[in-house]
Amino acid sequence: MGQFAEPGEHIPMAGREPMSSVDRAWLLMDDPTNPMVINGFWIFREPLNYEHVLAVLEERLLVHERFRQRVVEDRGAFRTRSYWQTDPEFDLRAHVERIVLPAPGDTETLNSTVARLLTVPLDLDRPLWTFTLIDGYEGGSVFFARVHHCIGDGAALVRVLFALTDGSADGEGPEGAADAGRPLTRAAVRPGTATLPEGGSRAGKPASLLSRAARGGQLVGKFVAVLAKLASMRTDDKTAFKGEVGVGKAVAWSEGIPLDDVKFVKNTMGATVNDVLVAAMAGALRKYVETRGDNPEGKEIRAMVPVDIRAPDDTKLTNRFALVYLPLPIGVADPIDRLFETKRNMDAIKQSPEALVTYQAIAGLGVVSDSIARGVRGYYADKVSAVLTNVPGPSQKLYFAGQLLETIVFWVPQSGSIGVGISIFSYAGQVNIGLITDRGLAPDPDTIIAAFEAEFECLLRLARLREAEAG
Repeated sequence: MGQFAEPGEHIPMAGREPMSSVDRAWLLMDDPTNPMVINGFWIFREPLNYEHVLAVLEERLLVHERFRQRVVEDRGAFRTRSYWQTDPEFDLRAHVERIVLPAPGDTETLNSTVARLLTVPLDLDRPLWTFTLIDGYEGGSVFFARVHHCIGDGAALVRVLFALTDGSADGEGPEGAADAGRPLTRAAVRPGTATLPEGGSRAGKPASLLSRAARGGQLVGKFVAVLAKLASMRTDDKTAFKGEVGVGKAVAWSEGIPLDDVKFVKNTMGATVNDVLVAAMAGALRKYVETRGDNPEGKEIRAMVPVDIRAPDDTKLTNRFALVYLPLPIGVADPIDRLFETKRNMDAIKQSPEALVTYQAIAGLGVVSDSIARGVRGYYADKVSAVLTNVPGPSQKLYFAGQLLETIVFWVPQSGSIGVGISIFSYAGQVNIGLITDRGLAPDPDTIIAAFEAEFECLLRLARLREAEAG
């Protein structure tokens, strides 16, 4: 990956800094069938001006040196070391492509174009990101971004990307954009970009959390139990989401769901925002399994869920998250029972030290040999069927390059043999779901999105009935 040096050969030190073991671990998770790249787009009703876009990126994105740096590797006899090094031939225009969406310029055409673009490998000899300005979508523009996960996690990248925006068309800075990436709700460890509480009980570095927990004596047994659980975890039940993955992908996204409706359901049912959305998605996956002729009764699949463990004042562009394994109760038929089973699974994760253990495991992958790291990655990827993440965005409408940003969608990368990525994003009082699937396993993610919307409407209807009965 990137520029290599033969054993004993030294890469020039100018503009070079060591890559952290955690960031290198995410670099090593790249796979031809599942690039470890975060993809997403912003939709605008009016066309964006390419030169204006370049000017904004020059002024606000390139203040982060990481976006001028490429990855170089120094291969020794026993260990490979990775570094960030300034690209001497960096050219902003080479990273910002402009294309016109083929006719008829509708959502189906946009999705197929994005599905094609996100399978293109990033150039490892250049900084690991690209933007594409897509003109011609329903008379407006789409700004499509691809950023390699080794640059940063969702919480860090959301802050960087929303620093490109304004609160008005004339360039007024947005209020609350700095809060993008922070949790919708507080919890001990909240799945999605779940974080530790923002109050005084939240500690600084994951390593200190782990060491302090280990010194606590009572938690030592729990940490050992987590390690044993992860090592002995069985492979997911066989469904349409499990099988050999290929290069081809398919993407879909939902219409905006009012966040107030989600909060109404969670308040009425005694759950959380995440419980409601994940339960609705579990119901959608259940329906899809049924349409493929399989019986989901009693079955359970797992989602790998990122957990943000950075300190409140930590804004460094890097990866500060761990992973937990969340059971999705697709085998539960009743929507209310499924919601409460989802809540029980979520609550169990919040009380577990699993995230702290996996963070240390991920860091460990960054210092072992590439072959060992990929073997461990494959072992744990086989235990799950999906990746699921929730990134809360700004609460107000924003502007980019002078145009109103209407809709935000992103797609989380998968690892190894994982064939489904589920991304939840809230923006300006709306929640959107981005879904990416392996084309060979689930070629029609739009049907899952439709089922998700129907499942949420069912929960909303039941919540209204419960409120009416109580009143």
